[in-house]
Amino acid sequence: MSAIEAIAQTKAGLRQLRLMIALIEVGPMNQDRQVDIGRLYEEPERWDLERGVIHSDLEALKDRSWIMFWPTIEGIDSVRVDQPGIDAVVEFGELKRDSRRRTQEIRDAILNWLYDLYLSDRHALAISEFLNSWRGNFLGLPYTEGELDRAVQWLRDEEYLDGHGTWGGELLRPNITTRGIRTIETGQSVNKLLTSAGVTVNEVHVQGSQGVNIAVASSNFTQSNTLSQEQIEQVEKILGSVRAMLSPGVLGVTDEVAAQGSVVAVEIEQELQSPTPGAGRVKALLFKLAELAATGTIQGTVDALSMMIHQAMGSM
Repeated sequence: MSAIEAIAQTKAGLRQLRLMIALIEVGPMNQDRQVDIGRLYEEPERWDLERGVIHSDLEALKDRSWIMFWPTIEGIDSVRVDQPGIDAVVEFGELKRDSRRRTQEIRDAILNWLYDLYLSDRHALAISEFLNSWRGNFLGLPYTEGELDRAVQWLRDEEYLDGHGTWGGELLRPNITTRGIRTIETGQSVNKLLTSAGVTVNEVHVQGSQGVNIAVASSNFTQSNTLSQEQIEQVEKILGSVRAMLSPGVLGVTDEVAAQGSVVAVEIEQELQSPTPGAGRVKALLFKLAELAATGTIQGTVDALSMMIHQAMGSM
């Protein structure tokens, strides 16, 4: 996972990326890349911004070295857009429009949406309702009907969902299947399957594991679901930072969240100290820490901690 994607995974990070885009679009920019930001305060809805947090988000962008400004007594009236900020906007635009990523991400998004409905004993009348849900976008860019149709067909073929098909129309009364429920509850993605030619993939579930893909009749293949020493050391290093930062004073979380974080950190340490630390379990526990960290209110620190945790998960 790239640094930009890690930032975009958080609510505050996505909001700040939208602000960075607005700074480039609001223009005009002079030869020193200085831009007047008065319109952002006057018309925040034009760029899907929240007026009340523009100032704090500008401070966050400054901390990232994406922009620079010198506030006056009246406040911030202009900023200088620096090259790292421009590069971030370009990378973010390429990422959220990446057709291959979108094709895979929408599959998991649909399945998670149906699982949410399943847990709340609710049902969708038609699969098109997904497009209006909070999961109906990738990094803020809405999915299209064409992307939805392709994903639904794939998920039906793979038996992750079912429903009542109509001739030339959409899927009615969509439901998540038992296989889909098991996939979500084990923390797996429907896309994590080996596709190498000549390799048969059987999915098995091992006690204490998030799910393991085993290649059958594949030469020179060794199956392993345990962490390497290098991975263990990386997680231990990040865990030290998490312990120091996941507190009311540093991250802005509640005492209850800080206590929960300490419990999860202890569980991770115990797993790392076991004879065969499982990658799936450590990854699931790190995800819990990321969710707890996301409740913090000191956004710069929240984003930094979230990035570290997601980098650790991405290495497994």
